[in-house]
Amino acid sequence: MKVELNPAFILHRRPYRETSLLLDVFSRNYGRIGLLAKGIRKNKSNKPEILQPHQPLQLAWSGKGELMTLTMAEADKPAYILKDKKLIAGFYLNEIITRMLHQHEAHPDLYMIYDKTLNLLSTETANEQVVIRIFEKRLLDSLGYGLVLDHDVNGKKIKPDCDYYYQSDRGPVMDIPGKSDYIKISGFTLLAIKKEKFDSTQILHEAKLLMRFILKNHLGGKPLASRKLYKLYLENLK
Repeated sequence: MKVELNPAFILHRRPYRETSLLLDVFSRNYGRIGLLAKGIRKNKSNKPEILQPHQPLQLAWSGKGELMTLTMAEADKPAYILKDKKLIAGFYLNEIITRMLHQHEAHPDLYMIYDKTLNLLSTETANEQVVIRIFEKRLLDSLGYGLVLDHDVNGKKIKPDCDYYYQSDRGPVMDIPGKSDYIKISGFTLLAIKKEKFDSTQILHEAKLLMRFILKNHLGGKPLASRKLYKLYLENLK
């Protein structure tokens, strides 16, 4: 298979042998793919510099199977500059995309969501916690795992002044479930997540706990490296 220049981002890169790079790529029209950039580290052009996370790219490749060969790379537009907590947030986005997407499955809508999310993170006024929560919600929607936020398992409308118990495989219920796989959350927060209005610390806190609870079923048992990095960042601020 030979693919001409196509919009893409680098999710992760690592050295391969003496002069090459292994790239985990999220492309708009081909989904997540693996590419080998042969001899790129000895190349005197600007290719090694642009093959970085958070840089919108145009990539071309050839081959078949799990690992194909990069044949051309160009910057599509300026890189999104992320700093401090927002840089870690960007790594988090890349990590959950890598863990949740199967290779060679196109997700053009999610690609656009990801691009817009990086753009938001690159602005000075963005609250990275709000940006992440919105991305997580839209990611789940895009992959067919959308949260039930405006009614309970019996079809009754969520009441903002009531507490609910959210089950990962069913949604919110008012009575404590018999099994332990649930998380308590207020109806007010469920409705706020539905509207993507994260305008209080309580909503942000409850939404974060809910998203972690839901995502753990899709990410497997392996801890996220970006969360460890975030903890280290906060410890260094003390």
